[in-house]
Amino acid sequence: MNEEVIIKLEKRIKDTEEILENLKVNPNMPDHFHNGFDASRIDYSDIYRKKVRLFHTIQGTAAATAANYGVFFIVPFTCVLTKFQEVHQTLGTDPGAVTLNLEKLTGTQALDAGAAMLSTALSLKATINTVQTGTLTETLANRNLAIGNRLAMLDAGTLTSVANVTIMVELELT
Repeated sequence: MNEEVIIKLEKRIKDTEEILENLKVNPNMPDHFHNGFDASRIDYSDIYRKKVRLFHTIQGTAAATAANYGVFFIVPFTCVLTKFQEVHQTLGTDPGAVTLNLEKLTGTQALDAGAAMLSTALSLKATINTVQTGTLTETLANRNLAIGNRLAMLDAGTLTSVANVTIMVELELT
């Protein structure tokens, strides 16, 4: 090997050693982004036990119509539900109970035929602009999600006046 090549290799080794030392001191990885065209190269096993947060909103008075609730996510990786939150800007005014649950749908299950993922549905008559955190079902099978499962918002009661319903679903990859 000529001397010039050896010098270049030694410099690259030194640079790599510096990078490794910096990672030991500050192990946080810098943010990175994907352009969508590289999605097929993502190996979900590389992000094991990472959390993904999904947000979905039924805007305005559309939240007062039951037909606007339903499937909002098709699961692309195996995961487990770890958190569910909801907030609404206008509460329901019907005298009966008005609630929201998260539903897991498998195979060809229709809406309202899946498994409830919360042990108790959240009230859409609760104080406005207040984030509610759902209590997850203790039935682990109902919280585990496989590729192709679907998540849906499961409403109950008469949704009169409900408006601007936003949910956050936190999933941990398995």
